[in-house]
Amino acid sequence: MRLNAGGLSTLIIGRNIEKTTLKTYIELGQHTAIIAPRRYGKTTLIDALLEDVKKEYLIIKVDVFSAASIREFCYLLIDAVYHSIGIVGFIKDAKDNVMDMLSRLNIEASEIKLGFDLLREADDNELVKKTLTFTEEFAQKHDKKAIVFFDEFGDLIKFGDDFIKKMRSYFQKHKQVVYIFAGSQHSVMNGIFLNKENAFFNFASLMELDVLKGEEVSEFLKDLEINGVALLDEAKNSIATISKNHPFYLIKLVQEAYIAALLSQKNIIDLVCVESAIKKIMADNWAFFESEWRKLNSKKYKGLLFKELCGIDIGDLNGASSSYKSQIIKELMNESIINKEKKVTDPFLELWVVTQS
Repeated sequence: MRLNAGGLSTLIIGRNIEKTTLKTYIELGQHTAIIAPRRYGKTTLIDALLEDVKKEYLIIKVDVFSAASIREFCYLLIDAVYHSIGIVGFIKDAKDNVMDMLSRLNIEASEIKLGFDLLREADDNELVKKTLTFTEEFAQKHDKKAIVFFDEFGDLIKFGDDFIKKMRSYFQKHKQVVYIFAGSQHSVMNGIFLNKENAFFNFASLMELDVLKGEEVSEFLKDLEINGVALLDEAKNSIATISKNHPFYLIKLVQEAYIAALLSQKNIIDLVCVESAIKKIMADNWAFFESEWRKLNSKKYKGLLFKELCGIDIGDLNGASSSYKSQIIKELMNESIINKEKKVTDPFLELWVVTQS
């Protein structure tokens, strides 16, 4: 595979089954919830698919994590709806001068009035009701189906169960909109979509992203060239081993190893370049790893159990019952720190802990 350096940043490796499945769900009008730890490529995968179908659908994307309040969430959604027809920064422009907006944009006044009336709504409950039905009304007005993508959807629990129930009560009536919910908190997303007591139970089909398959990584690294700079076999093997098929770290290692080759004025990427890349990634993420370790080590035995899962011999955990150990393991899974196979989901956090022990 021959790439330019910029092509690495948005590259999707493998994921053919996931892409086909998600595209088919959209075609069927089936809402989907995608769950995976951070940096597993959820957003990149969804964005790439939405780019492919943007001529057929109105594409509405909302980063839930950015909303600090329910009203702010509503404004983000309103902004995203208008962005789907090419109007960028609707909220700001509407607040500043709606007449100026009309003069600059080739749209009808009624188009602007829909959103402008929402901004004038002082009652939060009414704003929520009108905003959550806005996507369906907008899609109907344009006689076009819409895809609404909520990134980090699980973060909505900060607004309470009542708000989530309201979302479901409105969304279930929509015929013109397909919803995609992505989240990295395994327990939160499962709680929202799999707990029969919760509002979104059975509302969406679930997809869980795992690390890449070994053959997908091998195929990607095979004959890989970046601006004419190729990888030696020893470098490929090291990258595959260290990344443990983790999508983000696989790409990051290739990027940093390529830069190391350029800085060393080499026309190939060798093992020395990969070792330099590993050190760079470790240094760049040091503060994050320290923070994650403090969280892990703040609860009795949790840090020690995590070390054990990293392959570190910690001896006997005197005082920790088997039931307590099971509880900690469950917590680590719910926090997406380990997966169902009890393997650490962040290979560089694992490497950091090992090197510090």
